[in-house]
Amino acid sequence: MSPGSSQASIGCATATDVSYNTQRSSGTTLAGAYSIRQSLQGALEDFVRDSGFTCIYLEALIREFVGLLAAYREEGAPLFPEVFVFASPDGLTALAPSDYHLRAGCAPLKTVCAGDILNTCAALAVDGWAVFVVKEGELIRYGLFRSMRHSFATAAEESMRDLGKEAPIILIRNRGHLVVDLSSTVNSRFTVALTTTPAQPSPLEADVSKFVDVVCSQMEETASFKAYLRRTLASILQDCHGTLLAVVENKPGVSDEASLSDGIWTTPGVRLAELHKSAVETGTADALAALQGAEALVAGMVDSDGVVVFGTDGSVLAFRVFLKPDDKEKAQIPDKGGGRRRTFELMKLRLQTIFRAVFFRSQDGETMCERSN
Repeated sequence: MSPGSSQASIGCATATDVSYNTQRSSGTTLAGAYSIRQSLQGALEDFVRDSGFTCIYLEALIREFVGLLAAYREEGAPLFPEVFVFASPDGLTALAPSDYHLRAGCAPLKTVCAGDILNTCAALAVDGWAVFVVKEGELIRYGLFRSMRHSFATAAEESMRDLGKEAPIILIRNRGHLVVDLSSTVNSRFTVALTTTPAQPSPLEADVSKFVDVVCSQMEETASFKAYLRRTLASILQDCHGTLLAVVENKPGVSDEASLSDGIWTTPGVRLAELHKSAVETGTADALAALQGAEALVAGMVDSDGVVVFGTDGSVLAFRVFLKPDDKEKAQIPDKGGGRRRTFELMKLRLQTIFRAVFFRSQDGETMCERSN
């Protein structure tokens, strides 16, 4: 490797030729500068082109969005908009009929426009709305569209997988502190980790999927509900400041378990599976409103201190559950780490006795899920 070059883990690949420059005077280093810009461009190039994109300017714009979304904030508050980049208007038409998108403006096909686009649209990209950026000739049109019309509808991310390279689309979104996930219409994924840790795919979706499988383990015909619950939990967890979740077998007397007594057990529980089934089967406004109301309750529970306890029948049974280790457990829990992480270690010790699955989400976006055998 020549002097002045380096290697960095970007996404799930090793990128070379990272920009690193120093200035010397009389043999003394005065200043240094390092940028991942060049290496990020190289690492993303294959993914973008394999997804069907051929415009180098659009490729550069995607790279710019990745850098901005890694830790995007407005007025000090973190935001997590989903950004869909379309190679042509055909993809936008296929994914979002005109009734479901709002044009916010046009801009030159330049990387400097990425910041203005997010400044205009990011705060509005919530509750089923997402940012779209579409190439039209030498310009880009941008705005917002309904990426998911209601709680149990098929999300745009799922619909776009059927389009392939005929109408290339790339979805860009934050999936943790300085971690950005990209997915495309050829059903490929790429994770960019702008940290010093080894690059690996974001575990959020895999951990949520593992957790949801246990939540639905006592249900029949779960495919539709599982897809819904994965989307809902991923969205709630993305916006939370760290949480702990657990699954217990939903059977009579579970709320009387002594180790779970320090918590709030609602009567009845939040019956997400039943509400989802009713909304799908009836399609009424009242059923949809009931489901969305339950989602708001679960989001509030996740944002509370303590553990949120799910049942194995697609329900939420309790929240603000605080666990206390016995003397034997205290000896097995690490002394280091924050309170939430130590509680997660305690929950792991109880996997074979009380819990069927346990889930951890740190304040900076790290996730872990463990389940019993």
